[in-house]
This record gives sequence, structure tokens and C-alpha cells, in this order.
Amino acid sequence: MPGDRNWHWDMAGSFAAYAIPAVLLAVAFVIKLPLLRRAWQDPILRATALLLGIGAIVFASLPPGNLHRINELTGVPNFAGVWVYSLLTAYCGACLWLIITWREPPSAARRRRTRLVWTAYAVIIVGLWVTFALGDHHVERLRDLDTYYANTPWMREHTMLYLLAHMVSAVVAAGILWAWFQEIADRWLRRAVVCLQVAYALGFVFDVAKVAAIAARWAGRDWDYLSTYVAPPFAIVEAFLVAVGFIAGQAGPYWDEHRSLRRTHRRLEPLWRAMLTVGAAPAPATGRVSGAELRLELRRAAINDGLLRLAPHLSGERRERVRHAALAEGHTGSAARGIAGAVDILVAVDALRAAGEGTTAARTPHAPPRQDTPRHHAPADVPDGDLESVAYALRVHSQVIAAFRRQEAAAEGFRSHV
Repeated sequence: MPGDRNWHWDMAGSFAAYAIPAVLLAVAFVIKLPLLRRAWQDPILRATALLLGIGAIVFASLPPGNLHRINELTGVPNFAGVWVYSLLTAYCGACLWLIITWREPPSAARRRRTRLVWTAYAVIIVGLWVTFALGDHHVERLRDLDTYYANTPWMREHTMLYLLAHMVSAVVAAGILWAWFQEIADRWLRRAVVCLQVAYALGFVFDVAKVAAIAARWAGRDWDYLSTYVAPPFAIVEAFLVAVGFIAGQAGPYWDEHRSLRRTHRRLEPLWRAMLTVGAAPAPATGRVSGAELRLELRRAAINDGLLRLAPHLSGERRERVRHAALAEGHTGSAARGIAGAVDILVAVDALRAAGEGTTAARTPHAPPRQDTPRHHAPADVPDGDLESVAYALRVHSQVIAAFRRQEAAAEGFRSHV
């Protein structure tokens, strides 16, 4: 394949190939901005923002058309090369800064390591500009700058400087992440670290392909396809995975929390509907200001308001009686607790209605009112787990609950409103 001019796999020539990682990196950067404004002193946030911002600029600059525009704008042939290589070197420094800051607790040793990283990469960036200024680069090369100038004094060193910086950062970052991965328990953080590990491994492959093509030029061979066609896709996928890793690490926990809130809201619906028979429901949460958390809070508030109103008619003895009866019918312990709670609430609804209608009219003639049933007031905030078990029972065991409800209402001397 060396020297094959019919090589057609030209992913790097596509504008979209660079636009997609640029957009993803920019999205990840924007996601971080609100936190960055509130906690500017946090070094992890600063490092993340720098990494994502530089990465977005690098990939926005890389399409050949944009490289040509940068050259035209400055009037310097191949100025886009030193511009991109300098940003890429700063990106590598930001990668190491972020991982060291992320991985290690604050300490003097961490500060020394981060200073060493930035000193080394600042020296490399200065070296890039010095070698570019000293080199002969009057012929614009948008796709094969590295190999075209591989044997040109100073431009040769210029290229090797940025490749060395990128290779070192990829190897060191992957090593630190691999050691850290063994200690991580958080699911989304583990996924983010895996994405970053794979990204830096691909970045190393990019460097190897570039160096191989340049070394081939030194040996008088033509392996330019490795630099022009094979290496760039690895860098593109690397950037994509870096963006995905940071977006997953940031948005994943939020998504889990949002999904949990929606699930709890949905599970509480049967109990919430039962509370509608006790009092009017609060205004529904609608519009842009009503998120999943607000809707759940309104539903919880409606349920707790209903329980507070029912409190004088709730009975611990009734719940125990129904729970034992449900267990005797073969229900599991958790199902029996849910059934007992649901029956207690619904019988309390019947009792409240009977009290409103007048006890004389509501009592059935064959069953005197039970006088020995203790009443226990419900707490203002019942745990979601208890509420969900009752709501689940209302949804799944409605016929069993209806039978126990009629039985308990009759035993206490009032009509059941099943």
C-alpha cells in the first residue's frame, strides 16, 4: 500500500469528521460553564473547562478549508500549522493537569506535579514558535505538512516537538487512568474513565502512525498515507471519546437522578389518586419551570396533605390485622405491608366520609362502632419507600384491597365506598 495514490479512505478530508468532535467538545464545555461560574476556584472545573475549550477550538480549526482561511487571514504560509500544534500541546498539558488534579487530593506534591506539567508544555509551545520562525515553510500544505517538511531543518524539529508532547501525554494519562480505574466505585465515573483510556490509547496510535511516516521520509521511503489518511481518524475518534467521557461523567448522574424522580412520580400515582378523594389536588406543575423534582414534590405534598387529614382515622392495629390476614393468604411480607397500608388509608377515607355524612346515617344497623381501635397520626413526611409500597399494592392488588376494605369498614360500623 505504500505510495498508493488510489487510497480512498479519506475520513480526515471531511468537514463533518472534525465538526462532530468540535461540537461535542463545545457541548461538554457549555455543560460545565454554570458550575465553573459558581466555583471558579475549583481546580478540577478549571482544568476541565480549559481542556474542553481548547479541544473544541482545535477541531474547529482542523478542516482543510479552515486551515487555509487561517493562513490567508494572517498572510503567513502554514501559520495554521503552528496555531493548531500549539493548541494541541496546550490541550495535552490540560489533559495531564486534569487527570493529576482529578486523581490526587490537594497537596504540595500535586501542586509540584502540575507546575512541572505546565512548565514542560509551555517550553514546548515556545519551541514550536521558535522552530516555526526559523524554518522554511513557504509552500502551503493543508494535509501533509508533517511529511512534506520532514527533511526541512527546523520544520522537522517543529513537527517532532508536538508529536513528542502528544505521545507523552497519551501514555502518562492512560497509565494514571488505568491505576485510578481500580479504585473507582461510581458507575458513571468508571464509564468516563474507560472512554478516556480508550481515547488516549487511540491518540498514541495517531502518534505512532505520524512518526512512522516521518521516519520513512528520513529513510527515503514514501509512507505518507500513514500521516495523511491513517492517523487523523484516530485523533478524531480520540476527541469524540474525550467529549463523550466528560459528557457522561457530568450528565450521567443527572440523568439517573432525573429518571429516578420520574419513576417515583409515576409509581406514586395510584396513591395520589386515592388522596384526591380526600381533598382538592394542588395546581399541576406545568411550563418550563416545572421539572421532574418539582412535579414529584407536588405529588408528595398532595399525598402528605391527604394523610394528615386522614390521620385521626388511621389505625396501627388495623394495619397489623390486615397484614397478618394478607400473609395468611400467601402474600409476601413486602406485599402484605403494602396491602395493609393501602387498606388502612382507604378505610380511613371511608371513616372520614362517614364522619362528614353524620354517624347516625352512615352506621350500618347490624354492626356497632368499634371503640377499641387506637388511632395513630401519620407523620408529615412519609418515606418514599413506604408510599411506593402502598401505591404498588393499589395498582397490583386492587381486588384484594377492596375485599379487605369492605371487611374492615363493616367491622368498624360504616359503609365502604369501594
